[in-house]
Amino acid sequence: MTVNPNLPVSVGISANPSAAVCSGDQVCFTATALNGGSSPFYQWKVTGINAGTNSPTFCYIPVNGDIITCVLTSNATCATGNPALSDVILMTVNPLIPVNVTITANPSGALCAGTPVVYTANPVNGGSNPFYQWKVNNVDSGTNNPVFIYTPVNNDIITCVLTSNITCPVNNPATSNSLVMSVFANPYVALNMCLRLTSRDGKPLLLRGGIPAGGVYSGPGVSNGLFYPDLIPIGQDSAMITYTNTSANGCIDSRSQYIVVKSSQPFICGNNYTDIRDNKSYPTVSLGSQCWFAKNLDYGQFITASQVQRDNCTTEKYCYSDNLLNCDTLGGLYQWDEMMQYDNVETAQGFCPPGWHIPSENEWNFLFDFFNGKAHAGDSLKMGAASGFHALLAGGHFNNRSWNFKGFSGFFWSSTPDGELKGWAHGINSINHGVSSYPSTRSNAFSVRCIKD
Repeated sequence: MTVNPNLPVSVGISANPSAAVCSGDQVCFTATALNGGSSPFYQWKVTGINAGTNSPTFCYIPVNGDIITCVLTSNATCATGNPALSDVILMTVNPLIPVNVTITANPSGALCAGTPVVYTANPVNGGSNPFYQWKVNNVDSGTNNPVFIYTPVNNDIITCVLTSNITCPVNNPATSNSLVMSVFANPYVALNMCLRLTSRDGKPLLLRGGIPAGGVYSGPGVSNGLFYPDLIPIGQDSAMITYTNTSANGCIDSRSQYIVVKSSQPFICGNNYTDIRDNKSYPTVSLGSQCWFAKNLDYGQFITASQVQRDNCTTEKYCYSDNLLNCDTLGGLYQWDEMMQYDNVETAQGFCPPGWHIPSENEWNFLFDFFNGKAHAGDSLKMGAASGFHALLAGGHFNNRSWNFKGFSGFFWSSTPDGELKGWAHGINSINHGVSSYPSTRSNAFSVRCIKD
């Protein structure tokens, strides 16, 4: 007798992947047979329903709660426990979770150049540890942070890519909406103030030099486009003046410069006065209630008569016959607009030192009346006369063409304008006893006397 031993039949199954899966994932199951014989038969079952084929491997897409088993039928001799039922695999299938991200900007809308913007990512299903990659024009930028601060330029495109760490994400990584930035250029602003030095007793200064026109001046002592040096706090020796311009798009830019404000100098009329701007000294004379320079003004940079005195923030003067030595003895010669620093306000400081100004017609006439009127005042005001005014017969330069009348006549500007093209002037000559008064073309270059404020 040949007696074969009994062969117990069994089967075990395993899954790949073995952990929880996501909806739509395929899982492959493998059966491992014991004593299956030379031609075992496999019957896979999903929740008790036959599935698959006669194969030790079964692949399909499960749903949550599916129960997977396998029945093995062995063809071995003397098989026991045949057919054999495998262990059970209960499937956990997680649902798919959509990932999304949107971004917002603050401020939003059109911006002015140089404006920093705070971009904020708003994730949907980002998980416990999301990763943020900001992009500017599709180039990585910023750090792993839901907030991105950046100063854009026009047409920059800002996006954010969110990588979620949740289980079973869909659309991961997710790319946000695009923000296309509209950035307006700031206005071009320049500031070159011509008058940068004054004293506390100086007249209000007309603020000029801001480009383009139409802007606003601000700062200590500034009101309605004028700078009032006496409004600067005691102990403060300068004031920062800011010029601000706003474009049609609402964009703002500004530039600033300082005006130096010196303390007022103790002064008694009749003593010499030292100009704080260039340290030149001028004798003074008290005539009635007025205090005058007893010497022609000699302030500014010498230019030749071939050049026109211009509104260029350079204090320009002519010297008779283009000889600089004549300025030392006779003073400078100035065209009306240059002398007034392009300010048509009567009694403006003009080229005079702070605390002094260009005399007006009323002030000249007061002086002439003090010496018995225009018909007689010339003799009293000429060089060497007892008045001490010492009017020099310095001549003039006429219409940028010719030098005339040195030693014969002296011409003195008034700050009183006559229309747009002329200003009042006065002449004294060596023959006549009186003083002439007439509106002169502003392009003529005459002498200047300063009178105390």
